[in-house]
Amino acid sequence: MPQIDRYWLDDKSVPFGTFLRYMEKYYHPEIRNDNYDALVARARLSDPGDVGLATFKSELGSLLKGNREGIHRLAIVTAAGYDDWDTDDEFLAWLWYELFPSEPVPTSAVAESD
Repeated sequence: MPQIDRYWLDDKSVPFGTFLRYMEKYYHPEIRNDNYDALVARARLSDPGDVGLATFKSELGSLLKGNREGIHRLAIVTAAGYDDWDTDDEFLAWLWYELFPSEPVPTSAVAESD
């Protein structure tokens, strides 16, 4: 799987940086077995005071809508280290269903009008 330097770890202001750092912290294969369940529990708790998770969810929603300006095309696969999906879109949709099962997956207005 091709990878890039993990630029989002050093620069907290990069587009989708929170999402990418969460993938590193909770999902990357090196830690997935130990940390992923904590992310699922945190997402399902829906604590309105959890600003980090709110930012993560917003960024995930934007990515699902196709808003990817400023993110390197290999950033998601590098941060998440996923290998069960062929595309970022497949992985992102699966992740949304896992974390927010009672909410519809965000889609772009363009996709909805087709």
